[in-house]
Amino acid sequence: MKLKTKILLLACMAGIGLYAQDSIPITVSNPANMLCLRCHGKRWYTYANQDSSQVIKHKMFKDLIIDTVAFYHNNHKSLTCSDCHSTEYSNLPHKPDLKLEPLLICVDCHTDTDDVPPINFTGITEEYKKSVHATRKGSGVTCWSCHNPHTYNITTRSKDNLSHVVAYDNSICLECHSGMGKFDILYGDPKSSLIAKHHWLPDPVKHFRNVRCIECHAEIREDVLVAHNIRPKEEAVRKCAVCHSTDSRLKHSLYKYQLAQERSGKGILSSIISNQTFAIGTNPSPLLNLISLAILALAVMGIAIHTIIRIIKK
Repeated sequence: MKLKTKILLLACMAGIGLYAQDSIPITVSNPANMLCLRCHGKRWYTYANQDSSQVIKHKMFKDLIIDTVAFYHNNHKSLTCSDCHSTEYSNLPHKPDLKLEPLLICVDCHTDTDDVPPINFTGITEEYKKSVHATRKGSGVTCWSCHNPHTYNITTRSKDNLSHVVAYDNSICLECHSGMGKFDILYGDPKSSLIAKHHWLPDPVKHFRNVRCIECHAEIREDVLVAHNIRPKEEAVRKCAVCHSTDSRLKHSLYKYQLAQERSGKGILSSIISNQTFAIGTNPSPLLNLISLAILALAVMGIAIHTIIRIIKK
């Protein structure tokens, strides 16, 4: 199979299960948004020429089209358009200077949370400002470059479906870094295939399916749930033992939320045991952990009974 075909398959896999999050209630529509979506929810829009009363039909610029199904499944589905955009957009036609309206960023609305562990939006902003996305001259990368406010679904706070977390988060990176054209257009720097650039990995495709790009390409900060300080490629992790070891890097990144939930819900002893039986690259199995503990308990019990019997016979 050709390398670019593999990348396409990975990108398609990332979309599978996007709307399978049962925890997200389905909203059919919000009447407050109908005026905007009447035009921005379609490929074509019409308006009446005030001078001639002629109905004009135009094709909507693709970046201004809102997928209404995706919008009413995303994390911002309860918001109205005017919560983020100027109320003056309700006047038709729109004033040209509204295009100069500064876009909101995450911390304009989001504050730090009481989740375990907390998302820490302030820390994310600080880390982003140090990343290559912010410091590279002319990159133009903002929050919205990766997190489309009209379709974004947070997946990080999931401890049951890590494969979906990996696929969804990696699909964000693949939007620019798949080596299939968009990166070239942005920076005029032709890139070879993504898989070819990771040839040193024993099985690049398997890694892409089981860990996120940021596991190796971002600097980890313990008080930030998801790393946003993307480092230059020269600083990427290349040592297998960094992840495949007892104190795996993945415990401080991909598995951070899962382990924090176990510590808060089951106590320190349980978390220590869980950490020691963690299978790197896969989701841990509570059943296997329980079986392991049962076998250990039986072994200790057998030794204790044997020792007692020996003492009695003496």
